[in-house]
Amino acid sequence: MPRSHRAATPTVEDARRRLGLSLDANPADHLDELRAKRERLAALVRKARNETRALRHQDSLIAFDRALALVREQEATKSHTSSAARRTLHFLASLLLLFGPTTLILLRQHRQEQARTRLHEQTLSLDALGAKMIEARQWPEAEAAYQEIERLIPGNPLASHGLRNIQSGKEEERRQFIEYWSGEANTAFELGRSDDATQAALKVLEKYPDQKEIRSLLKKIEQARSTRARQALATASNDALRQRNWDEAEKQAKALLSTFPGDPDGLTLLTEARRGRDKENRARIRAGELFAAAKLRDQGNFDQQALDWLREANSLAPHDPEIAALYQKMAAYTRTLHVPGDFTQPADAINAARNGDRIVLAEGKWAGPVVVDKPLSIEGAGHEKTSIEIDATTSAAATFTRNASDSRVSGITFRHRGFDPGPDRYPAVLIRGSTVTLLDCRASDAAGHGLAVIENAKVEATRCSFENNGWDGVAVHGVGSHIILNDCEAIGNFGHGFDLWDGGGGTLRQCLARDNSRNGILIDTNAADIVLDQNDLRANREYGIVLAAAKAGRIHDNHCHENLLGGLVIRIEAAPLTCEKNRLDRNLGPGLSLERGLAHDRFSNNLTQGNRGENTVINADFSHTE
Repeated sequence: MPRSHRAATPTVEDARRRLGLSLDANPADHLDELRAKRERLAALVRKARNETRALRHQDSLIAFDRALALVREQEATKSHTSSAARRTLHFLASLLLLFGPTTLILLRQHRQEQARTRLHEQTLSLDALGAKMIEARQWPEAEAAYQEIERLIPGNPLASHGLRNIQSGKEEERRQFIEYWSGEANTAFELGRSDDATQAALKVLEKYPDQKEIRSLLKKIEQARSTRARQALATASNDALRQRNWDEAEKQAKALLSTFPGDPDGLTLLTEARRGRDKENRARIRAGELFAAAKLRDQGNFDQQALDWLREANSLAPHDPEIAALYQKMAAYTRTLHVPGDFTQPADAINAARNGDRIVLAEGKWAGPVVVDKPLSIEGAGHEKTSIEIDATTSAAATFTRNASDSRVSGITFRHRGFDPGPDRYPAVLIRGSTVTLLDCRASDAAGHGLAVIENAKVEATRCSFENNGWDGVAVHGVGSHIILNDCEAIGNFGHGFDLWDGGGGTLRQCLARDNSRNGILIDTNAADIVLDQNDLRANREYGIVLAAAKAGRIHDNHCHENLLGGLVIRIEAAPLTCEKNRLDRNLGPGLSLERGLAHDRFSNNLTQGNRGENTVINADFSHTE
């Protein structure tokens, strides 16, 4: 079998050495010498003794011819105008005539070999460039390099492999980009940073607009932003309502309705703001009437009726200078003890006071406890400014005994410091068996009830608040114990807002109970004098009103809304109560729940609508709550 004669392509210098030419020699000048050398090599091939020797000499002849062809190619590239070039061309032509087709074939093979070498080197260079661009994630440049390889050598595996790497790199880059910015967007969203979440999400969509999860996240962000905006406006309006800043409350409610047309909270807040303003205007008119009546009775002597009228007028219009001046004048007809001034602490002033004396507490936090055991008038500078405080484990901040009947208290906060988790917790204010009037007072942060009315006590409270107490805001307990509450608030208590039980009775008009951990109002008593009229019960963790038991009374025109378990519950033992024209809407449970055995027709004139549970539930079973 013939063997291969392919060998590594020699350089020009190698070719000249094989031909016996110096680097600067002109081959045309050595024509005879080269002809003689080739003839000797050819003769060795012809005269070889065996095939092995003949093949060896044939290899040398082929190498000689390759060298000759390489030198010829070099000389052909030089200037065609020089005489040396003409001699070279003449030399090469002579060689072609002399050596014939063999030299031409070798020359063509040499050129093909060089072309293949150059093409191979070019593809390797393009492959290296493409790999570099893939590493740098310069996808257009990488694609251009591998597409050029494909153009030069169709089907070349380097091109297909490189293009696959580009696609994989793009997918990896896409995955990493989406994972990173999606993570940033979700984290920012969870932390409530809507703007940062939006920017991160948009980065993904700008580059990869087909991401449905990111579009869904953007919708959630917008919904959350909208919810926060709504909550901010609702909170601002609510805060203004608490501060009785009706104009600001109305402004924020209108802004809420402008941004979220028809929003039920916005409508409620707007109504409350306008109702509050109207109520304040009516209070101002009433204050003027009381002032006029008291002024007519002023004879320079102590007059309890006139003083009560002025105290009420001053509460209704606290910034009216004429009312304040007349009140100070007529209050001075009785003995007045000042803290500080006459005494350093409230308890000292109470101990020294006589029946009917007036005690005035200046702004500040005063130490409790105080025990009132005689009829006194105790006035603070306003419940925001004057407070009586005591440690929760010690006692009530203020206690009114049986001998304190006809006492009047205004403008003071009674509160506990710290907390007592025990079963026998003290209230902030305890009224035992006496008749007491409270005006513009607050009972807050008590370990037990805010206000406890027991042992046949009678309390009338106007514009008082009972907040953040460990049990009920107001608890009325025992036969004969009775309370009249006007325009009072029970907010954020850990029990019920208002609780009348075990014989306790009373009237609640235009009161608010919200955000209490149990019910807004619980009536569970055998009293026959229960009146609930125009009260607002909202956002309590159980029901707005629970009527568990009562002998007689009227539940009229109350509004139960947004309570967690439902609006109004009526049980069999509360059947004697008349319940009518109550509005029960937007509760998270049923609006009206009637215990098994109560006829629905008796309660059909209560308005139930828009509750998340059923609007009316009949034959309800409350045995599990016993």
